[in-house]
Amino acid sequence: MGLLQPIDLPRKPWEEITYDLIVGLPISEGYDAILTVVDRLSKMVHFIPTTSKATAVDVANLFVNFIWKLHGLPRKTISDCGPQFNAKFLRQVYKRLGIEPHFSTAYRPQVDGQSERLNQFVEIFLRHYLSHRQDDWVALLPLAEFAYNNGVHAGSKHSPFYLCYGYNPDFTVGDITVTQVPQADELAEFLKRNLEEAKAALTMAQNKQAFYYNNKHKAAIKLEPGDRVFLDSSNIKTSRPSHKLEHKRLGPYKVLEKIGKESYKLELPKSMKIHPVFHTALLHKEPFDEFQRKPKPLPPVITQTGEEEYVVEKILDSRKQGRNLWYYVKWKGYGPEENTWEPKSHLANAPKQVAKFHQLHPDAPGP
Repeated sequence: MGLLQPIDLPRKPWEEITYDLIVGLPISEGYDAILTVVDRLSKMVHFIPTTSKATAVDVANLFVNFIWKLHGLPRKTISDCGPQFNAKFLRQVYKRLGIEPHFSTAYRPQVDGQSERLNQFVEIFLRHYLSHRQDDWVALLPLAEFAYNNGVHAGSKHSPFYLCYGYNPDFTVGDITVTQVPQADELAEFLKRNLEEAKAALTMAQNKQAFYYNNKHKAAIKLEPGDRVFLDSSNIKTSRPSHKLEHKRLGPYKVLEKIGKESYKLELPKSMKIHPVFHTALLHKEPFDEFQRKPKPLPPVITQTGEEEYVVEKILDSRKQGRNLWYYVKWKGYGPEENTWEPKSHLANAPKQVAKFHQLHPDAPGP
């Protein structure tokens, strides 16, 4: 199979759009799917919560309420041939509005290779960012959308916001200060933490997509129920204290079923507490090293109330940041390059190590 050839680019933002439905998500606020709508020129996106049972009428209403009111009517749309997108109702609406629909299929992705890659990049990003969200992922969609639209894309060297508006909107959350309004601090910290996670997921998705599409036509992964696969856990949030410790392949886990076009549901341990549906870009049938050995097991963990917890070997330093006390931690089984700063609240099960540190360093910041 040769390289996919994209069709001509549009002349202005939101003149041509591509859209897709990401399904198989845990129910959150009554929703279990996301309608992703992407402008083909700027790559700007909108993430709209919906249901996997959405009809063509529902999709049309979502376009009115979330897309057309902001950007006007597109000249052309590109989607798959799903029943929500290829129904007579939506075709007739498009005809009356002067919109030209185009469709791609799993067997003919050449209809628009760029849109196919763009849709799958968005799915990799969203599934990765939302994988550990069991019932609150809807609340995170606005931050995911902002992070995506404000991130620089490799092809254009600009962010979608910049290409559409001529500038990058600011979203800076200041450091914690002592206030009498704790709810305000909680909201600010929620925004800061989850926006940072969204940015990390975006970087991961960019790296993953580059690898995935460079190798896809050489060895496309084909999975069946019962197959066992390794899971790339980069940026998947578990109870591990550091994102550095997440950059590994976990498993192998059994494949339960296919979800959507290129995602699979895995049989995961209950202690992981993450949604078990992953894009094929994160799944690997073979051990990851060149000698075909199994991945090196993670260091021993303690399990309390079903949570995995890494063992603190020693505390190396401490500092105060606002009202919070942080410790510089050496993790058992990991080298110094994996040392991390952790808030005191993360070290509830390491009182001896904390006490020993303060005994050796009585002048260091402490409780």
